[in-house]
Amino acid sequence: MQVTALHLPASKVKMRLRILLSTVCFAAVLAALPGAASAQSFDNSGDNTVFGDYFVREVLLSNVDQNNSAVGRAISIIGVMTCDGQGDYVFTGQMMDTKVGSVQSYTTSGLYAVAENGFAVFQDLIDTSQYDFGATGVLGPAAILASATEGPQKNLFVAIPAGSSVGNSALQGSYTAGFIDFLGGSASKVRDGYFSMSTSGNGSFGNITVFGAMANQGSVDTSQDLTGVTYNITDTEGAGTINFPVSSTPSSALVSGQKSLFFSADGSLLLAGDPGGFDIMFGVAANSGPVDNGIYEGTFYLGGLENDASNLGQGQNGIDAFSGSIFALGQGTAISHLRISYYNATAIDYTYENQPYDVASDGSFTDGSLQGFLLADGGAILEVGTGSFYSLTPGLWAGEYSGPTVLLDPLKVWNAASFAPITNAVAPGEFVSLFGSGLANGVAQATTLPLPTTLGNVQVLVNGVLAPIQYVSNNQINILVPYSTTGGYAEFQVSNNGNVSDPVTLYQAPTAPGVFTSTNGGFAPGVGPGAVLHANSSAVTEGNPAKIGEQVELFMTGLGSVTPAVADGAAAPSNPVATVDADVGVFVDGVSAVVKFKGLSPGLAGLYQVNFVVPDGVSSGLVYLSVGTPDGQTVQAKLYVQ
Repeated sequence: MQVTALHLPASKVKMRLRILLSTVCFAAVLAALPGAASAQSFDNSGDNTVFGDYFVREVLLSNVDQNNSAVGRAISIIGVMTCDGQGDYVFTGQMMDTKVGSVQSYTTSGLYAVAENGFAVFQDLIDTSQYDFGATGVLGPAAILASATEGPQKNLFVAIPAGSSVGNSALQGSYTAGFIDFLGGSASKVRDGYFSMSTSGNGSFGNITVFGAMANQGSVDTSQDLTGVTYNITDTEGAGTINFPVSSTPSSALVSGQKSLFFSADGSLLLAGDPGGFDIMFGVAANSGPVDNGIYEGTFYLGGLENDASNLGQGQNGIDAFSGSIFALGQGTAISHLRISYYNATAIDYTYENQPYDVASDGSFTDGSLQGFLLADGGAILEVGTGSFYSLTPGLWAGEYSGPTVLLDPLKVWNAASFAPITNAVAPGEFVSLFGSGLANGVAQATTLPLPTTLGNVQVLVNGVLAPIQYVSNNQINILVPYSTTGGYAEFQVSNNGNVSDPVTLYQAPTAPGVFTSTNGGFAPGVGPGAVLHANSSAVTEGNPAKIGEQVELFMTGLGSVTPAVADGAAAPSNPVATVDADVGVFVDGVSAVVKFKGLSPGLAGLYQVNFVVPDGVSSGLVYLSVGTPDGQTVQAKLYVQ
């Protein structure tokens, strides 16, 4: 993708601009409930894409102890959700509740909404007082991953569209599956793992080897050989059972016994779970041939359920759940956003640089402490935890968009600094880059302040308000989000010479921090050395690193409202300076730094400046520079320190 650097006009700040000229402009989950009072409502223009019967598995962990993350109550459901394509569903299936102690029949109904870009929100099927936020992918088609991050429970909700086939011969091919299982509803007995299996449609998966770990067995990576794994498809829509050998000691087995099994309408996805247990097993069709990093490209929607059991010896678990997305650049680099809810804290937007990866020809790769798989010829990813970090993270490719003469890409409204993917929230006063086609008839750049709301006969509306524009071209526009943008959602729409684009609605939050970075030296946009200056206005670089105890200046976007208020697109004042209203924390190499100033950089439009002191205890070299607010944290930029 070709992008144009964000240029911020100003006099007297040439050294600051020298850094910013090498940045790339990109944006985008504070969950607000459908129907809540707001300036903008959730986009439901894609409701008809979720229609008919869906196979569902949900595991929900409730009454989670805030001190040690012990699970007070676990609930699971499995069954069929019927969606009417207009925002209403009915579910019929089975529920297991540790409070009840046995499997019960269960029926419920609720509401859902699906946006143009695949964003989805479902009234939770177990606890209808909360909502599951997530998205639909291409596979399935329109399979769903979601999590109720805004409520007190921690859950993972997975739904795949039912088919119209019956009999074992309907299920054929090779699959890789991953799972997480809270055995007996206990966090201290969590286990996860993965395996590959194949069938010719004869009801047999043959012999398989499962790789994984079990918290109650010391969290040691291990394997389990299973002989004679079979399946039986008995339902006209593709439902049945998968039968693993029954272990005489289930507490020491990765997988054991019979589970309900479903496969999707397009045959690409498998979903399984024990109706009497608290496991989710998710499988994806294997690749048709060798793959590489170039196949792992684009936006993937995520859902996940995890437990960090590294402190289990001290009686502590670390449960979290999330929805979000990854934007993979097709070169072993990716940026992730998670709307993550930990067991002892409210949900935040967390953006970070994925560890560099190298996709092997069979699709396998490592992502930090996760074992990953690129599957279905790039249609999905699957990540499973290793050792004492237990995780199941399926990801579905979001697809690509083309359309009318003026197309605003529903997946490409990005933070101009962090390159954070589409599920990340946007904030008032944030620099955002919008991508698409036919967005302008030529190239134009604002040269004076305040920034205009019409540039090259182009206008951009955000929740109906004209936004200041810094740059326009056929495929990219850089704007400042108006300070009046509140209410949980932000709708963007472009007008090029009176021709109006499709509207794109994203989540909105008071703040959405993103650090400007340099793309020099082979660094991917949104990662690498941060835009940081010494007190003498020289850039912090490898040859001119920051020193311990030195006060430096960091440049960002997405820090939200300021006092005194500044007009949209206007130059920030110098006397008095406009200070950020939200709390801002800076961490260098994981060490908290003292923040001396947080506000708009005087003389510039929309550029936030944070002055901080490089703390003691920081390693020498290129280390992570993290910035957090009450709404989000970004861990992508780095700082040269000596």
